[in-house]
Amino acid sequence: MSDAVARERGPLSLFGVRIRVHVSWLIMALFIAGSLASGSLPLVYAGLPAGTYWISAALVVAGLAVSIVLHELAHALVGRAFGVPVHRITLFLFGGVAELGEEPKRADAELWMALAGPAFSVALGVGLGLLAEPVGLAGGPDALTMSLVYLAMLNLVLAGFNLAPVFPLDGGRVLRALIWMATRDLAKATRSASRVGEALAWLLAAAGVVAMFTLDVAGGLWWVMVGLFLQAAARGARRDLEAREMFSGHAVAELMAQSVETVAPRLTLDRFVEDRLLPTRHALYPVVDEGRWIGVVRAEDVLRVPRSDWTHTTVEQICTAAALTPSAGLLDDAAEVMGRMHALDVERMPVVHRGAVVGIVTLRDLIGSLELWKRFRPATG
Repeated sequence: MSDAVARERGPLSLFGVRIRVHVSWLIMALFIAGSLASGSLPLVYAGLPAGTYWISAALVVAGLAVSIVLHELAHALVGRAFGVPVHRITLFLFGGVAELGEEPKRADAELWMALAGPAFSVALGVGLGLLAEPVGLAGGPDALTMSLVYLAMLNLVLAGFNLAPVFPLDGGRVLRALIWMATRDLAKATRSASRVGEALAWLLAAAGVVAMFTLDVAGGLWWVMVGLFLQAAARGARRDLEAREMFSGHAVAELMAQSVETVAPRLTLDRFVEDRLLPTRHALYPVVDEGRWIGVVRAEDVLRVPRSDWTHTTVEQICTAAALTPSAGLLDDAAEVMGRMHALDVERMPVVHRGAVVGIVTLRDLIGSLELWKRFRPATG
């Protein structure tokens, strides 16, 4: 199985949506737990054993992770109802993101998808807040009561933060949907929402700089980081729009590399390394048997096999089968293929026509074409 396919399936899924945890989230989770256990919780709930604070902090972090996943899952389920596929949800440094297979086709779909996450977070926050009081009155553990109160507050903060009109946050998507409804022009709405998002993100970063020198260095630095992240995200959304505008209506055949290094299935690994891999140094080699594509092989596939076995192990024995390898059709729309490559987190795809590999399309080449188009667009109109 290819690494990309394996990553996509993932170890955990909810309602058919894969859940992925980025290492940056684990670092942030440790930071949040330490801050709560040694700072916020003892300050508000003084006089409890240190172990109680740490247990409560651990419950808050675990509950926050679940809250973020459910927030993003609300987006995903509403999107699915409108026919928008969601490939996975990823927890990372600044929270979570539902990775869409494609953009919504209608403004009302965008609007309801964007509102679903904050609405769920508000409902969850209110519910947890209402639950905390009876748990405390019933003599529930102090750690549990504290955790419920903090989780209620954090869910309300999560909803409020995401409703900021900074694209691609939920509030920015609401703004885009409203502009889209008014203008009936998705491209114009995306540009307008992303520009507003960039401006607000720069203001947030500037406010963070001021806070670093006047209030709190750590808090100010955090807001600077968030502002810069949001600014980059808004700019990236505009670049994605430019890519769709350029590539839409163009077939992959126009942008693919037609020179393809293929290998025969019965080639042994030692000969593959010496004769193909080291001289050409490609990241992916289609395996072809009498013109028929049967799979792909990569350098990392070879490295999984002990060197002593290279002389009697063939490429066919270790290759990823064609059925498990993301690929593009010769006449596929280039914009759709680029979006699929981003969604599947793959750098290159074989281009297949009637069972034969006729080219390779790479993100690097697509992005290079986009940059060239942007440079010459003013001169060519």
